[in-house]
Amino acid sequence: MMPRATCYYSYCCSTRGMPVLHSTPLVALFHSQLSNQNKSRQTQPRVSNVEHALKVFDEMLHSRPLPAAIRFTQILTQLARLKHYSVVISLNREMSLLGIASNVYTLTIIINCYCHLNQMGYALSVLGQFFKSGLQPDVATFTTLIHGFVLQNRMADAARLFSKMVGRGHCQPNVVTFNTLIKGFCVMGNNSAAIQLLGKMEERGCKPDIVSYNTVIDSHCKDTLVDEALNLFTEMITRGIAPDVVTYTSLIQGVCNIGQWKEATRLLNEMVCQGIFPNVCTFSILVDALCKEGMVAEAKIVVDMMIQRHIEPDAITYSSLMDGYCLRGEMDEAKQVFDLMVSKGSMVNVRCCNILINGYCKGKKIHEAKKVFDEMHIMGLVPNTITYNTLIDGFCKAGRLQEAE
Repeated sequence: MMPRATCYYSYCCSTRGMPVLHSTPLVALFHSQLSNQNKSRQTQPRVSNVEHALKVFDEMLHSRPLPAAIRFTQILTQLARLKHYSVVISLNREMSLLGIASNVYTLTIIINCYCHLNQMGYALSVLGQFFKSGLQPDVATFTTLIHGFVLQNRMADAARLFSKMVGRGHCQPNVVTFNTLIKGFCVMGNNSAAIQLLGKMEERGCKPDIVSYNTVIDSHCKDTLVDEALNLFTEMITRGIAPDVVTYTSLIQGVCNIGQWKEATRLLNEMVCQGIFPNVCTFSILVDALCKEGMVAEAKIVVDMMIQRHIEPDAITYSSLMDGYCLRGEMDEAKQVFDLMVSKGSMVNVRCCNILINGYCKGKKIHEAKKVFDEMHIMGLVPNTITYNTLIDGFCKAGRLQEAE
């Protein structure tokens, strides 16, 4: 059984807080730059949904004199945050037809929308509008384009654009630019390129931040390169960058994946003693690891602890617990967890059903497995290949070949 650390136990008995995770870097960058541009004391128009945005935008278009371009850009920014990318592009075209000149920030938002719509050709064509309008692309513009290539796993293009950006010398990359490229390399599993880029940041006068290190540490942990991740962790602290819940959660996931329970306990104890409290992600990792080791009773204690501390378990937490019960053949307990998830509304997904179906099939309760399968249709869930393979295997082993066919 995983030993209880004093500081962790103390947290479970006292704290109710949860840390706030990092916001999206590009959104923060846009918001910061727009705030700097908005030198006027006009109140920024607030929109809650696309219908409201269109109404406000139409009112602005009919105002005389027309509001400044920055006011229209604020609407586009908020719509982009709401992920209405096509609407943003359409409204920008209306602005152009009425002679409302786009600025650097407007065009950067348009590039961002094309990137999220997987239309990199159009995104690059917007870059040409900068030069036609006598505007100079800034760091946010290039970072947005790099992010677009990263979204499409076009890392060669992302790296090429980064090199051009650095080579020209007119627009130096900032920490968001570096972090965007580092994230891309990590997603592709190219940890060596990510480490190399991390080392080059200070050469370019740009200090790595917590996001830089968290990204690389998490990637190493997912690839079971835990020793390298711990070395980066030490390096980060040496540089004066304080770890957060994301850092520790990645490391705990890494050591749990390779069965290093003492190290997981040490890290958990260390983070809580520093006032960094586990979140739903951290707890879910512990529940999953305990269940895979057959320690379902201990996993259930962790789930109960989460609820007591007002940290709501999510679908991943409950699925791990249900899987733990299934592995032990405790199907009544597994079904109770499943029913609890159903009662919470939209928490049940195909993976949850597959876990329960598999548990019933392994326990030779094929009738119960078929019932769960039938319930999926009622819940509007579409069975996948795993669902069918599991049921076919179960029917075959039960000698019910006709139903398998």
